[in-house]
Amino acid sequence: MAQEWTDIHFHWTMDDASSTQELAEKSLAIMQTENIRTLVVSSQPKPGPSGADFLEVQKLVAPYGKRFAVLGGGNSLNPLMHQIYEGKVPAETIEKFRALAERSATSGVKGFGEIALHHISLNDQHAYEAIPADDELVKILVDVVAKHDLVIDVHFDPVLASMAKPARLTSPNNPATFEANFEAFERMLAHNRKAKIVWAHAGGVDMLGHYTPQLVASLLEKHPNLYFSLRPMGRDPGVMLQVGGGPKGKRLNPEWVAVVEKYPDRFVMGSDSFLVADSAQRVGAARIFAENSARMRQAIRDVLSALKPEIARKVGYENAERLYKLN
Repeated sequence: MAQEWTDIHFHWTMDDASSTQELAEKSLAIMQTENIRTLVVSSQPKPGPSGADFLEVQKLVAPYGKRFAVLGGGNSLNPLMHQIYEGKVPAETIEKFRALAERSATSGVKGFGEIALHHISLNDQHAYEAIPADDELVKILVDVVAKHDLVIDVHFDPVLASMAKPARLTSPNNPATFEANFEAFERMLAHNRKAKIVWAHAGGVDMLGHYTPQLVASLLEKHPNLYFSLRPMGRDPGVMLQVGGGPKGKRLNPEWVAVVEKYPDRFVMGSDSFLVADSAQRVGAARIFAENSARMRQAIRDVLSALKPEIARKVGYENAERLYKLN
């Protein structure tokens, strides 16, 4: 029998919460076909406030029981944080930001996400976002999730040392030089050990070349409040599941498998799927990413089928149910 699993990183894209039922029904059909126990849904990390209020969405999915859980803040807290940091809104907006974080935390959501600390742009419709991971605004979010025993799901493209933009990153939204950001990330992890921080997209395409299994292993040893969600597919040699043409087809990276086997309680599965409402108008890159979502979820099922059964259960759904309090 195929391994059940929980997808903790699934984006619903819609103009407002009126499309919740449509996306829930579409999602349930996917879940039935792909043996998914629960979807943790959120918005993508928006550069500006737009789209559905996910605090309202979580109320609308309540009748579905544990089939759905919701993260808030991706298109509310995240853009406001960046606007304050960039000086686009008055400094006194910090108290509005703090109040929104508290209100979100007590609304029934399982945490905040997707929150962009460093988010490189993959095409001209895809935002570039950056804030020091140890900025006071980020610490506000970390302290709130710790206070309420929630989870914060972060997008963080690590830069270990200052580097020029790789040639294959052709989006004009990126800077010419990426500055080192990793030490600030470790300071954020140490700021409040009660905060459960899930770093998204482990094992997948890493355009800057620093998000490696060796880096992940070293952080897991040092930071007990850090977890990773796996999005294990790509064509690059360093990904967890390399796909492409040729007789070998899909190849599983033993270095990633070794880290998961050493720390089986610290990984969950997050496909980074996009599901777009029929009525959605301002979807940008979401439609592009939606076309690849089924392949991402298939890669997760391929990885689970290759892991030892007891580890596949933990990574597949047991860890997610514990971390996100899905039961």
